[in-house]
Amino acid sequence: MPHLIFAAVWFVIMAVWFGVVPADAAPQSFKDEAGRLIYSIDDDGVVSMFENSPGIDITLSVTRGTREQMQPQVTEVSPDSVSAGTSTMLKLRGKNLVGATIKFDRPGIETSPFAGKPTLVEIPIRVAPNAAPGDIGITVTTPIGSTQASMKITELKIGSGASPRREDKTRTTIATTAPTSCPDGMVGVAAESGGFCIDVDETFSADFLAAEKGCAVKGKRLCQAEEWKHACDQAARDGLPLKNMIGNWEWTGSWNTALKEMFDTQMTSSILMGKTDCETQLSFPQGKRDVFPGRCCK
Repeated sequence: MPHLIFAAVWFVIMAVWFGVVPADAAPQSFKDEAGRLIYSIDDDGVVSMFENSPGIDITLSVTRGTREQMQPQVTEVSPDSVSAGTSTMLKLRGKNLVGATIKFDRPGIETSPFAGKPTLVEIPIRVAPNAAPGDIGITVTTPIGSTQASMKITELKIGSGASPRREDKTRTTIATTAPTSCPDGMVGVAAESGGFCIDVDETFSADFLAAEKGCAVKGKRLCQAEEWKHACDQAARDGLPLKNMIGNWEWTGSWNTALKEMFDTQMTSSILMGKTDCETQLSFPQGKRDVFPGRCCK
């Protein structure tokens, strides 16, 4: 027995003396859902973060540093407040955000698929109409570590019976004109809620989850139903150069909770548009895997 104890002690001494690397420092690699390498850790503990081009296996950039240096960081959350019952694109800016996953510290917010870039994560979110107002913590996690951020949920805005005094009104300006510059394959649309870009033609055919993810990996999002309607109306009335707006049901990023409330289920319905005109809507359960075409907005 003494000789076994001596051998164990001698092994520890030799490991320290000669710098033997422990098992937990062995090289590691982490891949995304598409099987592309997003992080690697070499024998010396150096972390490499890989930014890949959406949809294709091309590395756009590589950032390296120690594990401490490559921890995710969030420096800005935009918007920092969202009213209940609305959808928006939540933007987290910071560092080392490739492969980030997002978790909110209380229910009431649904997220759609998204892809993180080194300094930016854009997450399509939907805030339930009954979400309680208040601060919400956001945990951002990558294979290398995690960090915290926060945002605020404000009350559902239905209207107010009180008329604020003229001097109490805060004037805000929303750009209603169409964007002067859109990515290739997109065209600008003017809207009272703010101008936006939309794909000229249908760019995918997929089920709901694949449709949301397909837009997200391109840095875009599914159009809201009201946006889709604005684009369709302007194509018919003003000659906006859009193709195939009428003839197929198309996915939008809007949803309603009518089925959820009627049948007391967790099922949420997406709104599809475009089959016969610019107005008619179809509520379709997101859980079903039926395939419809669609286009993205930005």
